[in-house]
Amino acid sequence: MQAIVLCGGKGTRLRDIAQDIPKPMVDVLGKPLLEHLVELLRDHAVNDVIMASGHLGDQIENYFGDGARFGLQIRHAREPKALGTAGALTQIPFDLADDFLLLYGDVYVDVDVTRMVEFHQAKGGLGTLLLHGSEHPYDSDIVKMNPETCDVEAFLGKPKPGQEFVNLTNAALYVLRRECLDYIPRDEPSDFGKDVFPRMIASGRKLVGYVSDEYLKDLGTVERYNRVLSDLQGMRNEGRGRISRS
Repeated sequence: MQAIVLCGGKGTRLRDIAQDIPKPMVDVLGKPLLEHLVELLRDHAVNDVIMASGHLGDQIENYFGDGARFGLQIRHAREPKALGTAGALTQIPFDLADDFLLLYGDVYVDVDVTRMVEFHQAKGGLGTLLLHGSEHPYDSDIVKMNPETCDVEAFLGKPKPGQEFVNLTNAALYVLRRECLDYIPRDEPSDFGKDVFPRMIASGRKLVGYVSDEYLKDLGTVERYNRVLSDLQGMRNEGRGRISRS
C-alpha cells in the first residue's frame, strides 16, 4: 500500500513552538509528529511513503532519508511552489498507486487504516473520507452524508453561529483512487474540501464517508498542540492507544 503525507505547511499558528522547523517535525512526546505517522503506516503494512514537503523540507529529507531505518521506503517530493492540499499532488514526480492513503503531516492519527482501506475497497468510491464529530465544529468543514449508503452528498463549509447542522466533519484522512487527479487543476492552488471534493460530487462521482470515533486530531494551533500532548500523555499513563506501545 502507498501513502502520501502532506508536509508543506509553514505552521504560522505554531510559530512560538515551531519557528525553525517544519510543522510536521514538531515534538510529540519525544519524537517528531511525522515519525508517529510513519510508524502507524509501517504497522499497517504500508511500505511506500511519499512525503510531499515544502517549507524547510530539507529537514524532513535529512531526518527520514530513504526510510530504511523505519522499515519502509520513503521518497521525498519537494513542491516548487505552494498549491494547497490538492495541488501538492500534481507536483509529485513519482507514479501514484491505483489506491493510496493521504494524510496531513500536522494531524496526529491513531486509526486502524487497514480497516479503512478495506471499507474503501468494499464501497467502490473514487475516495473515502474519514468523518467524525469535531470538538470545534465552527472551525471545521461540515459534511452531509447519506447515513444508509454512506455516500457523501455535500460539503457545507464552516457553519455560522446559530445555524443548525449535524456535527460530522472532514477529519483530513483519505483513501483515494488515482483518478482523483483528473479533478485537480494544474498550476493553481486548490484544496480537497473546498474545491476538489465538491467538484467530484458535482460531476456525479462517488465519495464515501467512513465514520469513526478513533483518535485523530490536528495540531495546527498552540492550544490544540497542548491538548493533544495532554491527551496522549493520559493515554500513555493508562496504557491506551498507540502512544502507550511506542
